[in-house]
Amino acid sequence: MALSEKQLEQLRDIFDTVHRPVVLFDDDPDGLSSFLMIYKHIKEGRGMPVKSAPELGADFCQKVNDYGPDAVIIVDVPVLSQEFLNRIRSRIIWIDHHPVLERKGVEYFNPRASDPGDNRPTSYWVYKALQENLWIAMMGIVGDWFLPEPKILDEFTSKYPELLSTDITKPEVALHTSKLGELIQMISFNLKGKTSDVVKSVKVLTRIKEPSEILEQATAQGRFIYRKYAKLKSKYDKLLSMVEVKPDDKLLLFMYNSPDYSFSSELSNELLYKHPGKVIMVVWEYNGEYKVSMRSTKVNLPNLIGKALEGIRGYGGGHDHAAGANVKMADFDTFVENIRKQL
Repeated sequence: MALSEKQLEQLRDIFDTVHRPVVLFDDDPDGLSSFLMIYKHIKEGRGMPVKSAPELGADFCQKVNDYGPDAVIIVDVPVLSQEFLNRIRSRIIWIDHHPVLERKGVEYFNPRASDPGDNRPTSYWVYKALQENLWIAMMGIVGDWFLPEPKILDEFTSKYPELLSTDITKPEVALHTSKLGELIQMISFNLKGKTSDVVKSVKVLTRIKEPSEILEQATAQGRFIYRKYAKLKSKYDKLLSMVEVKPDDKLLLFMYNSPDYSFSSELSNELLYKHPGKVIMVVWEYNGEYKVSMRSTKVNLPNLIGKALEGIRGYGGGHDHAAGANVKMADFDTFVENIRKQL
């Protein structure tokens, strides 16, 4: 186990003793699920989605300090600036599973510090510490393309057989063929749009006790989450229908322009599930830049992206098989050409 029993006990102690935290979380199912588990345990505090990921900069400091928290808990945010840490006036706890970063003034929990190859999701470690709200944990874990060990999986399929079949042994199959996968897409779509709308959805999600409230629209809160999902699902399906696949091309490139919502992560995940032999590149045009979401089953994407960005205005990185980049529009053709040369 990359996070030791002692470290998990330390996390549990933090969650037991903190009373008024600010929880900053990445705006994806892993980050959201981590926040929801922490909030439901402490029953107090404020969650702030970090839509400026990958880096949490100094602009967040004022919002955090104004709340007057007794601790700041940061989950699933890959990059923290030292300037941000220096300006926060509270205790800082950082739980992550991205490549290790050395920073001062923070209590750091990352499985990759002891095992660089262990990138199990943040929601997995929060659940291991708390042992509560398994259905929320599984949204984050599977949403990050991971299946936990049999003990956790068996407990989940026993309690929620309608959400996940015991026959499913791969996270990508769970994500794209099960009711659990549908639930994950529902919460993912509720993290899209204006920050004020996202905050409303997150607040509603803190009130939901069972997945059936959303899937069956059994409560007012569940109906709220479902309505936003249904509205965006039609937009997503339309984009998916526009993807053209060239059988002989190793790169599946899809570019789209959606002024209000980015579906890049979901599109790239689903395209990889359907075309596992290809390198997926989904590109969203936004504010004079191309935001790139990439997936692959075999190619090391950070290495691929890093070499493709040489001499180009842009930045990128991420996990071995799920990564991204931001590239200036004028440099984009060169970036794609550099990717193709490597493939």
